[in-house]
Amino acid sequence: MKKHLFLILFTLIFTSIYSQHKIKEAFSEKTIPFVEIYSENGNLIGLSDTNGNISSDLENKIYSSKTKSLTFVNSTYKTTEINIETFKNTPIISLNRIVTELEEVVIKAKPKTYKYLKLKGYFRSIQINEDRPHYFIDGIVEYYISLKSDKIKMKIICYRSFENKSISQLSKNFYFMVAGVPIFNHFTKYKNLTNEYNLKPENNENILVFDKKENIEKGKITKSNSNSNLQLEIISKTNPKIMKLFGMESDFNNYTINTIYNNDDPAKMNFENIIYFKEIRSYDIKRQKKNEFQKVEATHEFFLLEKEYTDEIKSKEFDSPYTFKRPSDFENNYWENVDNEYFQSIPKSLEKYIKENLILIEK
Repeated sequence: MKKHLFLILFTLIFTSIYSQHKIKEAFSEKTIPFVEIYSENGNLIGLSDTNGNISSDLENKIYSSKTKSLTFVNSTYKTTEINIETFKNTPIISLNRIVTELEEVVIKAKPKTYKYLKLKGYFRSIQINEDRPHYFIDGIVEYYISLKSDKIKMKIICYRSFENKSISQLSKNFYFMVAGVPIFNHFTKYKNLTNEYNLKPENNENILVFDKKENIEKGKITKSNSNSNLQLEIISKTNPKIMKLFGMESDFNNYTINTIYNNDDPAKMNFENIIYFKEIRSYDIKRQKKNEFQKVEATHEFFLLEKEYTDEIKSKEFDSPYTFKRPSDFENNYWENVDNEYFQSIPKSLEKYIKENLILIEK
């Protein structure tokens, strides 16, 4: 009798944490971690967990948002949009994997004894404040990475900047802005990853990533199409990073990265093999004397276009990461010609919101 009561209690607890929804790869039993879920208004409602589950808390947020449609986004799968009624009646959400051709990015010099690795690519970043897109910036950027120290310098070549002027910052004197060009996280290198995490092979295609201290699953390495894909939750709501500075308090409660490499050997996950990088950040911020927090979310992406080894850096001036530059500075429609196999347009709902509510900051 006690055993049956325990099983019933365990089931109730489990179902209270997880909804009946799970996200999987189409025609497969593979679950998809860290899938972004957007509403019809373009706001990021939340992410699936490391096993592709949609938590009951996230499901409640979806229903309370009163959105009529949902868009599911993951870098290695085709962006998928469904209406809310379909979501209610479909426990398994299926996404189609992006099928890529086996071709490499053109390298302009062979790696011998060069000083720097130069990565040129398209970047885009959006910041969402209180469920409304506030800033959007995209452009072409060049990274110069020291092959000796791994130190990174970056130069933005051209860019567009958009702002939603109907959204207010914390005050006239307190700004919280993280939209801009990302810097590659040091865990994108295999050596650094294995210093902090344990890697446990699940099968021939997947390697699970566990936190060494608490032995909690934090991500996954997937091998497919001769590429490797690292998806990793570095900061979570269960272990947020609290920062207090200059009269502001920031609760950094989600930091997830998604990196794709043009090599299926995890040991070769490094800056030289990166072809795509994305990070998702989530904060709750407030002025310390205020009681209410403001939710801020941001995504940053980089799509590799060219890779080159060089002994010199032509640029003398460099830009800072996560900086929203203004006014816009561009001459051609670079965003229409992003030659990267993993490039997809932003969700239509987000694109529509930007077009209707954000203004291009011009000279």
